[in-house]
Amino acid sequence: MGRSRPRRDQERRMTREEAIARIRALRARAADEASSEAEAAAAAARASRIILQFEVTEEELIERGVGGVTEAEHNAGRRYAHPTLEEAATEIGMYAECNPLWRRGANVWVGQPEDVEFALYLCEMIQGAAERAYLNHWKARFFSAPGAHYRKSFLLGFGRSIAERLMSLVSERRRNRRARQGGSTDLVVVKNALIDAYMTENYPDIGHIRRRARKDPDHRAYLSGYVDAAGVNLERPLCSTPEAGKIGSAA
Repeated sequence: MGRSRPRRDQERRMTREEAIARIRALRARAADEASSEAEAAAAAARASRIILQFEVTEEELIERGVGGVTEAEHNAGRRYAHPTLEEAATEIGMYAECNPLWRRGANVWVGQPEDVEFALYLCEMIQGAAERAYLNHWKARFFSAPGAHYRKSFLLGFGRSIAERLMSLVSERRRNRRARQGGSTDLVVVKNALIDAYMTENYPDIGHIRRRARKDPDHRAYLSGYVDAAGVNLERPLCSTPEAGKIGSAA
């Protein structure tokens, strides 16, 4: 109790710009996985109190949002999408909190720089894991590589399994954030608004991208790919690697 009054007095003396900066910092602390549940709840409550005190709108917070929006490609120059990434792109975007686009066969990711980097990492890792799994699969069962339809079916099944696991992780993260942040506005709302503004400015005429028509997969290959994807680690890496700049090269 002894500390709360000086802190509130200090909050009342803040300028509007200082209040907005404080709200953003508190929201970041509330969303930080390193914060304890009590720390996250306290930060969210303080942010909500300052928002009410200064009558700060979400638009003001978005306008002064942390970091800019950027975009980057994976598989630049590729003619057709990699089957595994084609199947899992939407869920990769949801997990990395980026907007997924296609540029012919290349994945394009729009979002905050660190989120785009994570999306590129996931693409590189998932595509590599799918190709290695397929190679091991057919070498253990056949004398020579099966045809293109069998390969694509395996890679699609691999991608569907990855997509479902990513959706489970997204749902779990949403539940954790709701529990930790209480009634405060999720930072994802701010991120999405920034991305929407970027898309409106840079891709005003973009429509819904339709997937290419494809025939029914080989069910045995599809199921094999689905099962083989179970061991892929989908967690965010603890830090960026020196190879991060190489991610997204043509394949």
